[in-house]
Order: sequence, then structure tokens, then C-alpha cells
Amino acid sequence: MVFMDNANISLLHDFTRLLQSTTGFFTEHEEVEVQFGDHRRNARLDALVETKTPDGGSCVLAIEVKRIAYPRDVRMAISHLMAFRATLPHDTRVELCLVADTISPGSREALREAGINYYDQSGTLYFRHRTWLVDIERAPIRPARKKDIALFSGAREQVVHALLCHWYKSTDEGYVTGGELSRLSHTSTFTVSSTMQALEQLDFVESKGSGPGQRRRLRDPAALLDAWAEEWTRRREVKTRWYTYAPGGHITDRVIEGFVRHARQEWALTGAAAANAIVPRLTNVDRVEVIVQPGEAEQLASALGLSHADKGANVVMIERTGASLLFLDEQPERPHSRFASRFIQYLDLLNGYGRNKELAEEFRKHALKIESSP
Repeated sequence: MVFMDNANISLLHDFTRLLQSTTGFFTEHEEVEVQFGDHRRNARLDALVETKTPDGGSCVLAIEVKRIAYPRDVRMAISHLMAFRATLPHDTRVELCLVADTISPGSREALREAGINYYDQSGTLYFRHRTWLVDIERAPIRPARKKDIALFSGAREQVVHALLCHWYKSTDEGYVTGGELSRLSHTSTFTVSSTMQALEQLDFVESKGSGPGQRRRLRDPAALLDAWAEEWTRRREVKTRWYTYAPGGHITDRVIEGFVRHARQEWALTGAAAANAIVPRLTNVDRVEVIVQPGEAEQLASALGLSHADKGANVVMIERTGASLLFLDEQPERPHSRFASRFIQYLDLLNGYGRNKELAEEFRKHALKIESSP
């Protein structure tokens, strides 16, 4: 139940107008914030609308209004609507409806399964009453971007990375507990819990159980990776460009040897040089990108004998910490090497340099086993 301010009333009227234009159901009476059931619990229905049908009959609509309807919100709305219907006489016919600015695809599916009609601002309308059926399905309007930004930074980004890596390596149904994700992501159980709740709202994950035994799994890895990539490509990072002479063109091995010898903190190869070692699609890699700790680039460059190079650089150091340095890999043929996780490599290929975009598509398909979005 929401407070029926002008915006929510306007949303309600958008629904009834579209219903009238598609079915001929005409609103005769409308009541908002309708109290029902045990008065002590103060249970309220957002709206109750009485309509006249084209054949002279009547149809009563019990309506819940939401701004953004994620699966968790929808489950609560379904329960609330069912509770309202249970208070009516058994011979009373009422159609249950959810009206929202945005209803996610998973939420729409849940509403259909529960027999609940729905409408959102995209123009989507699903409505059944006796022999009437309207089924207009359109892409949901994207929720406010601020939710995405909060998910893909700091400790929450580590949880997202851990969830994707767990999905990638899982051989069963892919469910994971909060405790397991906390250990994998090196974050607190509180951070895991709040992140997973946000991901569930956005329909990226699904859950089963409750309390300490609750487990979740990734429902749509492609959608989550796309959302992360969208935020990733908007970042502004500290990058420094260097040049080193590499005999025989073996720039990757030259950089790895130098970092193994001189780096005292975490580091990792990423981008085309790293990805090409897994999915060889480029005949030549002319530069190596390395993730280093913030503030370490100058010292490492000096130790490795690198020269500043605004043009013609073949080594790029990217200053980062957190999610980028989780789940590092060592290639057996390159002892002590450190390669960023496949997900970080993919994200770094989206920088538009050279043929990286081409390699990114191949890498996503063959190394991550995730098809590109249409």
C-alpha cells in the first residue's frame, strides 16, 4: 500500500483510461485508501474501482499501486490483494490488479502465475475478466540509474564479482549462502545481504529459504554483466602510459617477469594481452595493461626501467583496488604470473582500444559462456 498522492492517482487514472480504450470498461466509482479486515491492523487497499462493462454488467477492480515493482514488492502486493479478496463474501467477483510505473519481467511472470492483472507506464497491460482478455507487452521502463551506481562500486562490487564467479564455476544449481559469498568477496555478511537484496529487487537473482538458511542464485548472468559493463565504461581512472623494449616482441612475458621480480603488492594483467592468452583472436598484441595498487605506478615503472610515453606506449598501468584484484589466475606456462579474473578482463576489453571490442565479443562467448545481449 502506498500513499495515494497526485502522482499515484495520475498513474491509477492512466490505467483506467487505457482499460476503457481497450475493453470499454467505464469507471463509475473510485475510492482510494480503502480500509479492510481487522481495523486494529489498519489494512488498506490502495484503490477500489467499480466499472461498467460494454454488455451492461459490472466489474470491480481491487488495485495496488507501486512506483517500481520488483519481485519482492510484487510478492507482498499479491499477498495483500489476496488478503483483501479473502475478506469478501464468497460469491463476490473482484479482479485483482497491480499498477506501477515499472514492472520487471520476472515480476510480470509472477503476476500472471498468480492470476493478477497488471499495468505499467511502458503501456504494458495484462487484463482478464470473464471472456475479455487484453495482453499488451512492452519493454519495462528502466529504473533510476542511481541503483546501478550503488551496486557497482566498493564492497558491493566485490559481492557482484563473487556472485558471477560462483555462477561461472558452479556445477550444480548455483545456489550460494550469504556466508559463502562473504568469504568469496572478502566483505561483511551485512554487505552481502544488502547487495543481494538490491540484486533481487532488480530481478538479477532469485532466492529460496529464509533466515540463516536462505540461499540465492544468479537468475540472469547476462543482464547482470551488462549492467556492470554499462557502469564500468563510464568510469574515469588513473592510468599512466609507459614504454619498454621487448626483444622479439614478447612484451607480455617481459612485463610479467618484471612484475614478479619487483612488485611487492597485488597486481594483475588485464585487457587484450590477458584475454588473448585465453581466447587467441589477435595476431598481435602491442601493449599490456596491468592493474596496480593506487600510488604504486611511478615506483614500479622506475624498478622495471620503463619510460614515460604519451605516444607509442606499450605498457599501461591502471590504478585500482577492490573487485579488480579478486579471483586472480596463474597461467601454468608462466610461473608466478597474475591474470585478472575473466570478468574483469572482459570489462577492460570494452575500452574501445584497437580491436578490443571484437575480442570482447569472442571472449564473452567462449571464455565466459555468456551470449551477447540482442
